[in-house]
Amino acid sequence: MKRWLGFPLVQIALCVVTYALIGYYLGKVPFVWTAPLFAYAVSRPLMALALDIRRLLLERVWLPVHGTHYVFKGVTIHVAEDNARCRWVCLADVRRAVGIEANERALAAAYPGCVQGMGQPVQTYMRDDALIVHLGKINELAVLKFKTWLERSVAFPGQRVREGRL
Repeated sequence: MKRWLGFPLVQIALCVVTYALIGYYLGKVPFVWTAPLFAYAVSRPLMALALDIRRLLLERVWLPVHGTHYVFKGVTIHVAEDNARCRWVCLADVRRAVGIEANERALAAAYPGCVQGMGQPVQTYMRDDALIVHLGKINELAVLKFKTWLERSVAFPGQRVREGRL
């Protein structure tokens, strides 16, 4: 029984029923005089209900892309994770974010085993550690900022997940 009283809709229903009974049995004057008490009693469950709805909406929107959706300066960076918990970054998104000119074949030759096609439709992804090494060779401010962001937001948390610390 106590568990049911924790739900905001049940609390609101109880307040409404109690207020309606006061109006029915005691008349109009007590009904009007207890209106502020009713408003106070209903306000907290209404706020809890609004917060629950907000949380559920955020879950519906963000849970399907949890762990794969990152944003760098307004550009969405898609990240995939394989069975070994290695994170792979979409090269098309990296090009859109910082404008690197490297070819997929050249990257695959320079970093064997670190560039592969994934997803539907197939897009080229590069493993996060190899991408950080490659971006470290480019001496441009935007690329260095992206490299720092990639290390902090994608690579370091991925490393912690692989080590079992998360």
